[in-house]
Amino acid sequence: MLTMVMNKTNIFPYQNLLNHFQTVSLDDLDRVRLLDRKDTKFVFNQIHLPLILEKLKPFYKILEINNDRVYTYDTTYFDTDDFRFYVQHHNGSRNRFKVRFRRYSSDKKSFLEIKIKNNKDRTVKKRLKVDEINEYLGGLEGDMVSKITGLSPSQLTPKLDLEFSRITLTDNNFNERLTIDANLSTKNGTNNKIFGQLIISEIKQNKYNPKSDFIRILRNLKIQEIRFSKYCMGLLHVNNNLKYNRFKPRLLQINKILAQS
Repeated sequence: MLTMVMNKTNIFPYQNLLNHFQTVSLDDLDRVRLLDRKDTKFVFNQIHLPLILEKLKPFYKILEINNDRVYTYDTTYFDTDDFRFYVQHHNGSRNRFKVRFRRYSSDKKSFLEIKIKNNKDRTVKKRLKVDEINEYLGGLEGDMVSKITGLSPSQLTPKLDLEFSRITLTDNNFNERLTIDANLSTKNGTNNKIFGQLIISEIKQNKYNPKSDFIRILRNLKIQEIRFSKYCMGLLHVNNNLKYNRFKPRLLQINKILAQS
């Protein structure tokens, strides 16, 4: 198994600003699980985070578990040796997949997760709770992978470790689930990359609603929506042998964001 690249402390820029939010429990948040959803992402420099958090406070509540509001997410992505899932995303294929093990520090649980981007541009997530994370996909895990992706589990091996800090929020009416990720760090066993200033935010809705308070706030701040895959961007930065011509405009955007001060 690839090794994680960060320690397990909860680090989040401007963490003290989170104390001013109203809180929700994990049970409350389950009211808005949205495993079949429309995703909208925004990526920006963390210098904008204090103002964004301030503007979000009247409209969103933050997840709190055991007095903690920031959680570490450890993820190991699986792919074929020719990086079929990466290529699917790079080429803009519909009905594409991401296969991963993810550990959630919020409740100490681990899952095998398969994310499906279907031909209606919706994200569907299937998950299976696991007791331990392995370098191979066997048993029920392999059955799930085979049924959904059509691939033999033996074709998939760990290709990337990724870790980040996350806060999770919901709007006051429990219609939206909002995640804000920081400290993205990635490693493939040989190379590593830390995206220190990058914030990746994602709003999950049953149906796209441009009148969402979060979308309105970011648009008013001239922060535009962007298609962004942590797996693809992370893998691209630690593997020099992947094609990336269709990602070049995205890379230019990310470099501009990181250059802000």
